[in-house]
Parts: sequence; C-alpha cells; structure tokens
Amino acid sequence: MSQFVVTQRFLALATNYDVTQPGSNQVLMTVKGALMRLFPFFSLVEETGSAVATLRGNFNKTRFRICAANGDELASLHFPAVALDKKLSLFIGDREYTANAGMFRGVFQCKDAAGSTALEIFKVRSMRDRFSVVTKDDIDHEVGLLAAVAIHSRFFEMA
Repeated sequence: MSQFVVTQRFLALATNYDVTQPGSNQVLMTVKGALMRLFPFFSLVEETGSAVATLRGNFNKTRFRICAANGDELASLHFPAVALDKKLSLFIGDREYTANAGMFRGVFQCKDAAGSTALEIFKVRSMRDRFSVVTKDDIDHEVGLLAAVAIHSRFFEMA
C-alpha cells in the first residue's frame, strides 16, 4: 500500500500539482499540465526530471488514458457525460473498479465487483485543491496519482 498527497499549485500558468508523502512538504514528484490545449494532458515527472507517466483526456473530460513513459496503457478512466453523482469507472487491464462519491462528497473508493477497495482518493478540505491517494499493492501508484488529477480535472476544476 502506498500513500501520497496531490496538491494543486497556486499561481502556475498551467495546472500543476506537487506530490508529497502525508505529513511532509518534500516534493517527490510533480504533475505538469500542458498550457492552452483543447484536450487535457498531464505528465507525471520525478524530481530528476524524467517523465514516469502521462494522462490524456478527451475534450469533454469523460475519458482519460494513463500511459507509462514508453506509451503502454496502464489504465483508463471513464466518467458519465451526464450524472447527478460523481461516478467513475477505472479499467486496469481486464479488471474494472467503480466509485460513486455521491453528489457532494469528494471520496472515491474504487472497488471491484467483489467489493474490495483497490484505490481511495479523497478531497481534503483546505484552501488549495488537495487529494489524499491510497493505492493497494496491486495498483501502480502512478495510476492513483493521475486518477486524482483526472478527478480534479473532471469535477473540481472550473475551466
């Protein structure tokens, strides 16, 4: 199990996020958004400067693909185009996980058909947009981190 905190940066031209451990201010990774694009695009970058994974979305932010640095797809996220609740489906290979955060809550527990939680993402109450991400051992932490960015882009970002 791995735990991270994803925090949106203030006063950045593009949408950028810092990735830290809970209770620490040391930035482990950065998620960098592309400026002025019709389709959401983000890169997960280690502090060494090397890209680890990417997140690409469609125009209306209902489909996102998480890919490794070599281009292999790690996961995809699907959001309903119209829904009263904040819902998503996460696909990793042939496995499907679903989450329903309700209308007002910001807690996404991605569960498989048996009800086992594989990924938890919840919006932390703070002045900045901040998400706590907990991934189980069989889920890559890159998937969890970029899923949090996709959730923010889909449900919490104004643009």
